[in-house]
Amino acid sequence: MQMNLKKWWIAALIIVLLSMAFYGFFIKPSDFAESTARRIARNCPRYAIDVTFNPDEKKVEGIQEVTVKNTEKVELSELYFHLYPNAFKTSDAAPFPRAEFASAYPEGFAPGYINIKSVRGETGPLAYEAEDTLLKVVLDKPLKPGRQTKLTMEFTEVIPPSYGRFGYGKNTFNIANWYPILAVYDDNGWNRDPYYAIGDPFYSDAGLYEVKIKAPAAYTIAASGSVKDKKQEGGFNIWTFKTGLVRDFAWVASERYRTASQEVDGIKITSFYMKEDAAYGKKALEYAAKAIKFYSQYFGPYPYKEYAVASSDFYIGGMEYPNLVMIGRQFYNEGDLLEYVVVHETAHQWWYGLVGNNEIREPWLDEALTEFSTVLYYENIYGRKSGQRIYEDFILNPYRFYERSLSSTPGPVLRPLWEFNSWGEYDAVVYSRGAIMLRQLENAVGKDRFREALHLYFRQNIYKNATTVDFINAVNRATGADWTDYIYNKMLKSTQPVENAA
Repeated sequence: MQMNLKKWWIAALIIVLLSMAFYGFFIKPSDFAESTARRIARNCPRYAIDVTFNPDEKKVEGIQEVTVKNTEKVELSELYFHLYPNAFKTSDAAPFPRAEFASAYPEGFAPGYINIKSVRGETGPLAYEAEDTLLKVVLDKPLKPGRQTKLTMEFTEVIPPSYGRFGYGKNTFNIANWYPILAVYDDNGWNRDPYYAIGDPFYSDAGLYEVKIKAPAAYTIAASGSVKDKKQEGGFNIWTFKTGLVRDFAWVASERYRTASQEVDGIKITSFYMKEDAAYGKKALEYAAKAIKFYSQYFGPYPYKEYAVASSDFYIGGMEYPNLVMIGRQFYNEGDLLEYVVVHETAHQWWYGLVGNNEIREPWLDEALTEFSTVLYYENIYGRKSGQRIYEDFILNPYRFYERSLSSTPGPVLRPLWEFNSWGEYDAVVYSRGAIMLRQLENAVGKDRFREALHLYFRQNIYKNATTVDFINAVNRATGADWTDYIYNKMLKSTQPVENAA
């Protein structure tokens, strides 16, 4: 009898331990995302931004309050913020390749910048230094581990005539990377990288945002987050947006926007487009809805209530921000290209948005994964033949052409932005070669196992900043084998031609 009781006790203990060990696999993915968000939200930066948008004077001005908690093991005597609008201050510093200046500034160059007028702490004014794209704030006393402080910044910024992430064109004002955003403090200390002209030179922690924008009533705004309030005040609307846990906040404003919306699994998806582009604006909505549904099933659920696809005066193609993507208006007359760009930028909601990374030092982690994920969409929505056609037409064949044009071997996929000499090289190596390598890895480990690896990578790193090591760990765990050497030496660091890739 005692032996039977002992066996029962041991069996019960084993069940409890196994339940604890595998708890994350038994709860619903949406519940897991919510519980992770609540845990991270206790320590994340919190932004309250209140601005007035003046399209006639091409200005945004207002106040930002940001609450910062020291989650490090050391005291912090100063805080750093990125001032990305200052990258547009001079033609020499503007973040566009010289060969693309006419496309970036079709009406000619004029400066854009942000001017910090004051910084206050909880007890009074603080000393600060704004130099180029970096703001250093000296705290009145060191911020101890586990403690938090609140800063209030007053700023004015001028919007440049740029068809880029920050600027205006004939139809839209693109207001992205526009406010003082807290720099990441990681194992290397404060991240102080500049705004490089090639790639997406951004790296930020997830935070919570409440943003009020006072804009002329004629303007419609597409933004990160959800509209929590909209009220009229004279000839203006005051929009209040509130986000879940996101790593940035961007918006696009236009007097010409029309909208169409669709709900998918409780997510309101809205397409913002010009009246004369209505047919393609509705197609963009269709593509976004299909992509959100597919990626939610394949990787893990999209945890927000809204998603916006905004036609923009954006010459580069498309650009991702949390809950919002900018799509160049030039694609609103090409069905195949429009779908590809919308799907690619939507995949970024998982790779960059939900799972972040240092896009400056390891850009392959979001771009190669996103390009690979775009092909997955076509394979699963339209069938394997369609997926193979897209893979060959948009990735494999263009890369082979690029490789044959070189007088030497191509550089490796794993390298930082400053080592790329042109957008062409960056696009070929990071996007295309990176996606080819991921496809080869999928073939090597097996499609089902690789899907498990991507799901695990997403689940373990949601709302965090992941690294190449985190990706490799997910592959190793999902497959039960060690792929470290293969991924580093045959994929990421290899300079061998991919002529035989299929």
